[in-house]
Amino acid sequence: MWAVIRRLLLGFSLILLASAILLNSDRHQRRAIGGKIPPIPIDENGVRQKSKMAIAKPPEGRIFKVGLAYFAPEAGADACMEGLFSGLKDQGFVEGKNLQVRKAHAQGEIVNIPSMLQNFDNEDLDLIIPMTTPVLTAAVNAVKKKPVVFTYVYDPIAAGAGKTPSDHLPNITGTGSFPPVGETIDAIQKLVPQLQSVGTLYNSSEANSRKVISVGRELFQKRGIRLEEVTATNTGEVFQAAQVLTGRKIQALWVTGDNTAIQAFEGIAKVAADARLPLVINDPEFTERGALAAVGIGWKKTCYEAAKRVAQVLLGESPQGLPFENIAIKTIVLNYAVARKLGIAFPPELIQAADAD
Repeated sequence: MWAVIRRLLLGFSLILLASAILLNSDRHQRRAIGGKIPPIPIDENGVRQKSKMAIAKPPEGRIFKVGLAYFAPEAGADACMEGLFSGLKDQGFVEGKNLQVRKAHAQGEIVNIPSMLQNFDNEDLDLIIPMTTPVLTAAVNAVKKKPVVFTYVYDPIAAGAGKTPSDHLPNITGTGSFPPVGETIDAIQKLVPQLQSVGTLYNSSEANSRKVISVGRELFQKRGIRLEEVTATNTGEVFQAAQVLTGRKIQALWVTGDNTAIQAFEGIAKVAADARLPLVINDPEFTERGALAAVGIGWKKTCYEAAKRVAQVLLGESPQGLPFENIAIKTIVLNYAVARKLGIAFPPELIQAADAD
């Protein structure tokens, strides 16, 4: 009897050993087909982490269609578009080949933006690209059917697109570019010794401007510098707003990337020149139009980088899983002709910083 039991135990042991060998040899196939798939890495905010793999190339034979909506034609927007489409080309999306682009602008008027976006939302498009904060602000409410990937935007949070870069509306992602406000103030202080007062003007309806001015207001206050503010609700009020500022005993003018102010930039530059005031801006493309200096964002390079987000969504990634990025490639531009007229010599460190760009 004991011999029979020993034979049974030996048989069970051999069966268990064979099963273990089979299970071990099949473990990779089971994980790929029917086993437990390892979880996708999640960051501390509960958002899926970006893949470190390169963005895939678009499939052959497919035509991608995007709608690009912006505030108005101007040099900064042109530079951004140049960088954006250059970046998309390097990702495999070539305008006129496998990429169709429909462009529309609001003619510099905020009231025109919602209908422009609603038209795009009802068209046969793969996604919509809002440029400028006012256009993104309107897209939050106007675009319901299409994915949205923004660029040329100072602050998407201020525009209402999300609570944080990771906690945002499910159909919206993109690249923000907040200007270097602190470094702008540094430059103004270098250009105007014993600086005590600076004037600025902006459209209070633009969320981007409210945000930048609030940051600037706090920084100026910390440095003991008075910031005089005047608002303009449309381009027709900009020239007068600039004149009002010159009557407030300011030592310099600072204009950030306010879309309304930019559309009437020549008027601001004329007022600054007549009052012999240094004009410092955050939009390098406008320096040659009468500003003394710009400490801002190089939009061509910045929007080139932003093209990667557009490519990801075109290839099928959901905006919901892509946190907002902030990319702002700083650029300093100096206007020596204006400096000579004002009798200002650029400090060596500012010249060096501009040359480095």
